[in-house]
Amino acid sequence: MNHQVIIIGGGLAGLVCAFYLKRANVDVKLFEASANTGGKIASQQVGGERFDVGPNTVLESNESIARLIDDLHLRERMIFADAASNARFVLKHGAPVVMPASPQTFLTTPLFSGLAKLRLLREPFIGISAREETLAEFCERRFGREVLDYALDPFLIGTYAARAGDLSADACLKLLRELEQAHGSVIKGFFKRAKENRGVKKNYSGKMFSFEHGFSEVMTSLRNELGQAVLTEAQVNTLEATGQPANGVRVRYTHQGDTFEASASTVVIAAQADSAAYLIEGVDVKLAATLRQIKSSPVAQVFLVYDRNEVASPQGFGLLVPSKEQQEILGVVFNSRIFPARYQQTVFTVFIGGSRQPELARQTDDDLKSLAGRGLAATLGITAQPIDAAVAKWPDAIPQYGLGYNHILQTVSDFESHTKNIFFTGNWRSGISVPDTIAHAHTVAEKILNALIND
Repeated sequence: MNHQVIIIGGGLAGLVCAFYLKRANVDVKLFEASANTGGKIASQQVGGERFDVGPNTVLESNESIARLIDDLHLRERMIFADAASNARFVLKHGAPVVMPASPQTFLTTPLFSGLAKLRLLREPFIGISAREETLAEFCERRFGREVLDYALDPFLIGTYAARAGDLSADACLKLLRELEQAHGSVIKGFFKRAKENRGVKKNYSGKMFSFEHGFSEVMTSLRNELGQAVLTEAQVNTLEATGQPANGVRVRYTHQGDTFEASASTVVIAAQADSAAYLIEGVDVKLAATLRQIKSSPVAQVFLVYDRNEVASPQGFGLLVPSKEQQEILGVVFNSRIFPARYQQTVFTVFIGGSRQPELARQTDDDLKSLAGRGLAATLGITAQPIDAAVAKWPDAIPQYGLGYNHILQTVSDFESHTKNIFFTGNWRSGISVPDTIAHAHTVAEKILNALIND
């Protein structure tokens, strides 16, 4: 039987899934609605410096991302973060404070009061909650309010651009919930797990990295590997299940003003949740309604370049701004400190908006540049004028894993198991990080390959 796989969406997940299918000699076609592949991952030249649009840094934190780098022959091009960027800062009472990186530094940090540290000693004796909680509820119950305000809140700002009260503990920090359920205490579970993993060899470095031209090098390599399998400016409008094994799914798409049809044995929808809902509606109305429950937070990135003779790169990775500090920015990444070899000047990326202040992310570019400048002055004391600045805006930057999210994911998995020829992948499926997105896309490709082998 002749099999063709159609992938809808040319972001990271779609490209990775298509790459591994093509690598296994599957006839694959990828449709991307825009003129370029890569989704939110790109690079931009500002004031002679190159910025990462989308994720600023990536961790080699699982086998899937390590394998992809090797399969694309990019390992020799990797640039690892400078040791001077290890420290993370959190704003407290208007001043940056180093986030403790170990139990020992937690005991001496000024980030938390003595009472907050004593409160943590109660954690092993707090009972298990049987109901689903928000991350705010989970953290305050187990660790206290200060840890919520000055540890979890800024962490979520830096990852989900979201408020702790909007996210599900079960969906976002599954490990903590698993430790609580298995050991009756997150702290006890953490130390037991660390002891069990001591000496276990991992097939990935665990290091933060990038490339000379940013992570977009990975996207470019994927695009080049796929070649003619990719069709850009191809807007898929409808999806229809035909019931035929060889051509079980039919898609209609527009390209250069004309409408076309294509059929495949399998379709992978590698799009954002709202787009996936639109596409699947003709096949399953209830699933489409379920996918529309997934919300995303808007984020604006402001790239700022300063004369290094006027503004030095601060020590550390960056600064996160807790909600309690009531500032207009979410945080700042110290790009030129993390990867000093990539930059001639002092370079920052400022993040604005999120679910905390969504209206701020929708301002004009000029207003966002001004806001970012005010934010650097208020948090880092930088009052010099930048050499250049640019803005990238994402109205639906990061999916929010809210209460009931695991039920949504189970509904999607049940649909995939039932149909066996329509799959979904993307950062809303199994973690928002780049490594998690790669891992899920790779898993989908393997499922399809196993089905073809067993057919």
